[in-house]
Order: sequence, then C-alpha cells, then structure tokens
Amino acid sequence: MEFIKKNKFVCIAIAVFLVVILLLVQIKNTFFPNEEHAIYGNRLEGSDKVKISNSKKKTIESSITSDGIAKKATIRVSGRIIEVMITVEAETSVDVAKSLTDIITKRLTSEEKHFYDIQVFIIKEEKSSNFPIIGYKHHKKKNFSWTKNR
Repeated sequence: MEFIKKNKFVCIAIAVFLVVILLLVQIKNTFFPNEEHAIYGNRLEGSDKVKISNSKKKTIESSITSDGIAKKATIRVSGRIIEVMITVEAETSVDVAKSLTDIITKRLTSEEKHFYDIQVFIIKEEKSSNFPIIGYKHHKKKNFSWTKNR
C-alpha cells in the first residue's frame, strides 16, 4: 500500500495504459474480424470427406461434350457450389440443353449431391433470344430451378 501511495502517478499511468490497450484490442476485433478463419467460416466442414477430384471433373466434362450437343464444358468447385459452364451447338433447343444436367447428376455420388449445390450456365456461341439459361440445384432438392423462358 505504501508503494502505491508513493508512486500513485506511475500506477495511474499503468492503469490508463492497460485500459487503452484493452480498448484498442476491442476496436481491432470489431473492425478486423478473426482473420485466422477461412472466408466460409465453418460452412465447409466435411468438404475434405466429399471432395471432387480433378479426374472426376474431367470425366463429367467429357461426358457432357461426348453426345455432340455441347461444344465445351468446364467445371469449377467453389466452396460448396459446383459451377458448370456449358456451350451448346447453335441448333440446340432449351429443353435439350436443360437435359444436360442429367449427365452431371448421374456422374455424382449421392453423398456429393447431398453436400454440393450445382449451378449450371448454358450459353450458345451465337446470340440467341432463349440463351443464356441458368439452372440451380440446392443440395436438399432433387430438381433444378431454371431462369424463366425469355
């Protein structure tokens, strides 16, 4: 106690310094959230168990283009979404283009279908009033939702 009475200005300075440090830490945490976590937070838990390999992506891409309807297909996995870009032939109808999603879902295991959402962009090389069309399948749904017919 005697030490505190003798050095009261030093003790007050230390207390103020500690309060300022605590406030700065709180401000930093408010404006710069925890940077150690991934962008997706914990939403990707289990993704290491249900990983889609590059060879599977190539197999699906070649299956889509093998029937002659699609010219080109590319697949990209982003978080929990499988993004598929398909370029179809000029004479392809909307219904035939939509049927290409069956190839994708047949090649995925049920575990993959229940983990990943699937987003499909179908375009033509030439301008068309009916294209592009976009389909989306939530991992808990069985069917794709499509953009409205134009």
